[in-house]
Amino acid sequence: MWIYLSICIVLTLFYAVIMAIYLHSWKNTKAFSSSIEFPLPSVSIVIPVRNEELHIEQLIKDILAQDYPAHLIEIIIVDDHSEDKTPEIVRRFQNDNIHLISLDQYLKDQGVSTAYKKKAIEAGVQSAKGQLIMTTDGDCHVSKQWINSMVNIWHSSGAKLLTGAVVMTETDTFFKKFQSLDFLGMMGITAAMLNLKIYNMANGANLLYEKSAFESVNGFSGIHHLASGDDMLLMYKIAQKYDGAVAYAKHPDAVVYTKTMSTLKDFLQQRFRWTAKSKDYQDQRMTWILGTVFLFVFSLVVNFIAAFFGKTFLYLFLAQIIIKIISDYRLLKCTAQYYGRGDLMKSFFSSQILHIVYIVFVGSLGNLLKFEWKGRSQTK
Repeated sequence: MWIYLSICIVLTLFYAVIMAIYLHSWKNTKAFSSSIEFPLPSVSIVIPVRNEELHIEQLIKDILAQDYPAHLIEIIIVDDHSEDKTPEIVRRFQNDNIHLISLDQYLKDQGVSTAYKKKAIEAGVQSAKGQLIMTTDGDCHVSKQWINSMVNIWHSSGAKLLTGAVVMTETDTFFKKFQSLDFLGMMGITAAMLNLKIYNMANGANLLYEKSAFESVNGFSGIHHLASGDDMLLMYKIAQKYDGAVAYAKHPDAVVYTKTMSTLKDFLQQRFRWTAKSKDYQDQRMTWILGTVFLFVFSLVVNFIAAFFGKTFLYLFLAQIIIKIISDYRLLKCTAQYYGRGDLMKSFFSSQILHIVYIVFVGSLGNLLKFEWKGRSQTK
């Protein structure tokens, strides 16, 4: 009994400490300026797409409306075997700076692959003329300051690779508010991790890297067999090659916007896909952190159930849940307010229940079950 109680206390203290470290590191992540004058580089926006007929037109319009010199931007859409009108919509744009690449054609000389997104990005980078590569997803949209902000931060930071924030926009239901708030927490932790020089979190929907850096690490060579990881695994390779020359683009304009998952199934599939990446973390510190956080949340659930059989477990559960609420609230409030989404904190307390349930469920099964991604079944 005392051994179990001691373990729970240690797990709880660990959670409180790691969340405090995240918060401190987020606050100390440098917020870069986006108004520095220097010779602007050419930029290639690589967008791998599959069945994005509902979104791709608006994304292209967003990029064409950027406050960055149009002659320095090229848009490369790589169609990953779409079964809808995505390629047709792209072809409607009569613009010499918009290029459509067929992944099917590219793969004819590459052999069979399950890492379709990596191959799509690889195809786009190979044909890119820009000094800088920026990637996003076909179902996202961006403000007109996106490219300018990211490029200025790249110049100011001296980084070879930047990862920026991705913010979810839909908040008309509790489920969508939960996703949006949870995602903002991930942005704060991503920034904190990079500030701590732990290179295991990034988002391919908002990446910038030098084309020469991508080529110098041989792109996705060595990680082609993995279906995902086009973001954090590439980041790790570049960080190792260039002694940590990666950074988080902390600026309110350096943001990509996306929608929430519309159904619980889609949400779980997304989180199963993210969890599957954990098996391939190169830096084991993140593996230990995630594992310990999972054990803490699992112990919280166990103590909640055991509370019906003894006051000791009830008091332990109450102590744990109070510490979790305080720790989570402090970090989420900071990140939500920074990105102008302080309104989401109204759903914080009710979101805690769902947060606990999904961590235990996804953490337990994420490395065991197959996940579906863009209509394809994957295991990792």
